[in-house]
Amino acid sequence: MVADAAFEELPAGTGGTLPGIADGPGTGVFGALPTSGMAAPPPPQVKVVETRPAPAPAEPPARIFERGGLVRPAQILRRIEPVYPPIAKQAHISGTVELEGVIGVDGRMIELRVKSGHPFLAKAAYDAVIQWVYRPTTLNGKPVEVIAPITVTFRLN
Repeated sequence: MVADAAFEELPAGTGGTLPGIADGPGTGVFGALPTSGMAAPPPPQVKVVETRPAPAPAEPPARIFERGGLVRPAQILRRIEPVYPPIAKQAHISGTVELEGVIGVDGRMIELRVKSGHPFLAKAAYDAVIQWVYRPTTLNGKPVEVIAPITVTFRLN
């Protein structure tokens, strides 16, 4: 056969293994060298590093106020009345809308959100209150931002 002529006989004394494979039981890895008679490599050296937990980030110190400091609460200077929504009138909807705002140091609303109330009334309340102007709250003579709960009542006549 032509195919058999392409193969060569293995050299004598290889024990029937291919060149580069260790004789007998071994690693079974092609190209591995026989390990008999060789010294084992030294174990890897491990460096022990002591770890410590990272320190907690420092929190800014709490502002300390004197007890009984001079506080002047915000007073409304300009109040815009909400426009009763026509759809709420037609549906005979009345009630209150609870809002929470932050009055800035200039006396104007810097944040405002609706906490509760009928959806037909909430937008009208928001649109009015966002325009309100206050004499700012002061603490020891300095204007400060303050959270203000606000209730707007809608009544049908």
